[in-house]
Amino acid sequence: MNFLVDDELLQTCKHVATISRLKYHGPDRSFVPPATSKTATVTFIEVNDKSYAVTARHVIESFRNSALQEGYEDEGYLCVQSPGVDINGPFLTPPPTGLITATPDMAICPIDKKLPSRINKEAFQVLAQNDANWPISLAVAIGFPTDEKHDLQNSHGNLNLALSCVHAVAEGMDSDGLSDQVQFFSELSEMPTVGSLSGMSGGPVFWSDGARHGLLGFVKEGLDISVSECGDKPKVQFICQRVDYAIMERWTNYIDRNWQSERDKINAMFCEL
Repeated sequence: MNFLVDDELLQTCKHVATISRLKYHGPDRSFVPPATSKTATVTFIEVNDKSYAVTARHVIESFRNSALQEGYEDEGYLCVQSPGVDINGPFLTPPPTGLITATPDMAICPIDKKLPSRINKEAFQVLAQNDANWPISLAVAIGFPTDEKHDLQNSHGNLNLALSCVHAVAEGMDSDGLSDQVQFFSELSEMPTVGSLSGMSGGPVFWSDGARHGLLGFVKEGLDISVSECGDKPKVQFICQRVDYAIMERWTNYIDRNWQSERDKINAMFCEL
């Protein structure tokens, strides 16, 4: 594969973070989740001068189900990168767009513009002039796989997490850019150091022509990179929830119209306790 990469694309980890439940784990960890816990990726974007946190809908549903099983109705979310920053939520899922009838596997929350900078991140600006020209031969997914984090003790004896941002490049599989999701798949000549892309859900997928790059969508599912007993080559594979500027504009307009009323419902619930 010959993926043309512009210099800015190499810096796209600055637009993503690891997201987890906002849960207290004891005095040694505080709110830092165990290395073995399920985490995902959140992407910071800017659309029409407003900032948002974006991840996959199934990620938020999984976090919420785990919280409910432990007796918590609403607990918020944590961006794990030191020094950590919380997102109170809620994350909302926009309705289907245009001819696409399936509910997108997306969850979006408006955020303060300064929030990403608190963990040394910044929002990616989504612009119409950076929309992709389909079909796409190659794309790169960015994110933080669940299995690629481990405990790191600081000088005060407290635990934090070492987190690895992964760039996964794969070939597009015959898409005209009109469907709501696109699959990317490539065989590899050798086994990479990363064994699974699980946990990259919610991370961005970019195209690049070597001079510039743009947003294709967000990771819906990252699969294991494995070799079977039949001697197959290792594979990199991910499924992308496709977007462009027009889709993101419609979705964020929906979020802007509905977010405060949903936040008010959560606030009212706590007032009744």
